[in-house]
Amino acid sequence: MKEVLRFAASRGIGDFRLIAVEQISIEDQLRDLCENPRCPSFASSINCPPYEMTPAQFRNHVQAFSQVLAFKFDFPVEAMREEGRNQAGRLLHETTAAIEHKAKAQGFERACGYSSGGCKNTLCFEHDECAALAEDGQCRHPDLARPSLSGMGVNWHKLSKTLGWSMIKNEAGEANPDAETVMMAGLVFLA
Repeated sequence: MKEVLRFAASRGIGDFRLIAVEQISIEDQLRDLCENPRCPSFASSINCPPYEMTPAQFRNHVQAFSQVLAFKFDFPVEAMREEGRNQAGRLLHETTAAIEHKAKAQGFERACGYSSGGCKNTLCFEHDECAALAEDGQCRHPDLARPSLSGMGVNWHKLSKTLGWSMIKNEAGEANPDAETVMMAGLVFLA
C-alpha cells in the first residue's frame, strides 16, 4: 500500500485519502439527474448513463472491495472554461488510470478506478461520437477512459464533507459561491 500512496502523491494531486468502501454513499436518484435535467455527457459514451452500471449494480460491485483511494485536484475556475475543462478532465482520467495500474502492479489485482465527469467530453471531444458506441465498438482510449462516478450514483457532496474537501472554494479554502477553484476527483477501489 505504501508504494501506491507514494505514487499517488507523486502525481500532483491536491489531496488523497485511503477510506473504507462503506464511506461512499451510492444513491439511485443521483443517476436520474444525468437524464433530467439532461447532462451533456448523458448517452455520449460507454462510460456514462445509460450504458454504465446502475447504482444498484455499482453497490453490488463495490462489495468485493475493502478500501478506496479517494483523490482530488483543485483547478482554478478560469482553467475550467472550454478547452481547459477538457485538459483538466483528461488529467483526472490519466491519473485515475495510472493509480489503478500502479495498484495492480503492487498486488491489488482487481483494482479499478472511476472518475468524475464523462470521458467523451474530455478524451474524445474532437470526435462527434464515442467509437465504442458508434464505429467498430472499440474505445479510442481504453487505457485512460474511466466510468463516471456521478453516473453510478456516488454522492460526492456527502463524501466531500466526510473527507473535509470543498467542491468549490475560495483562496482561503472556504466553500464559497464566488469560488476560485473547482474540485474534480476520482476513486480507485482496492482488493
